Amino acid sequence: MKTVFVLGLLFYSSAFALQNYCNSGYKPIGDKSLTLDLSKLNQEFTLYQNKSTPPSTRSVITQINMCDALSISKESQFQCKKGTYICQKVVYNQDNKDFVAEVLTIAGEFEKSKLDAEFKPVKSEADSTKSGYQYSLTLSGGDNGQSALITLECDTSQSREDKPTEPTIVSFHNNVLTLQWKTVFACATEPQEKKPDDGGHQGGNEEPKKEGMSGIRIFFTIIFVLLAVYFIGGAFYNYRVYNARGLDLIPHREFWLDLPYLIRDLIAHIIDSIMSRRRGGGGYVAV
Repeated sequence: MKTVFVLGLLFYSSAFALQNYCNSGYKPIGDKSLTLDLSKLNQEFTLYQNKSTPPSTRSVITQINMCDALSISKESQFQCKKGTYICQKVVYNQDNKDFVAEVLTIAGEFEKSKLDAEFKPVKSEADSTKSGYQYSLTLSGGDNGQSALITLECDTSQSREDKPTEPTIVSFHNNVLTLQWKTVFACATEPQEKKPDDGGHQGGNEEPKKEGMSGIRIFFTIIFVLLAVYFIGGAFYNYRVYNARGLDLIPHREFWLDLPYLIRDLIAHIIDSIMSRRRGGGGYVAV
């Protein structure tokens, strides 16, 4: 009984596990450092093929998730079974009433039939970062030997920030559903390299050099220190020698009190000199 339970648990975990090619950082070509990130394709896509068949309308509805099993809430004769990756229904609509004529499990992981996912580059020697590079993905395990062949093609004109595009059904012949999928997520990228902490120098134990103070900062720092020494030292001297209090503690108090007026007079003198030169520049010289 315990063996049966363990086997059932293993089957359940394998049937509903994310395929490794959909993991971020997956390396599609073993001897190259290029990686893929197909994780954004781990969602359900629904494709519709409608055809007028008077007096009804025929719709072929294909549900696909190439990374994981479809979320099927309840198994019934109108639904594919749990563990299905690609499910296809043929529905006829007449007088606003739907009639499910056929339900096909194209690919999935089941107890008696396996998914056997095979992901590989079409031409490994080509540049996998450029548009047009292709990967083939084969998914098996369908009813009556059905399977799917998905061709993922790199399309650099798309943005990775946008919503992923949907695949396109090419054909369904000899129990093989063929799809074409142009997506930017099929474009390989180089893994991001970490910048060295030591500024590119060898020897990881060395600490990075700290930037020194600029010349202007050093100048103002020295001025500030000198002023602090001047005022604190002068105040202490006036307190000890003259027993000064309040504003009398300020060294050379008369100078500092008159300083604003001196600056005002200096500015007024400079402005007056400039204005007088402008007024006298265009006049005549008396003979």
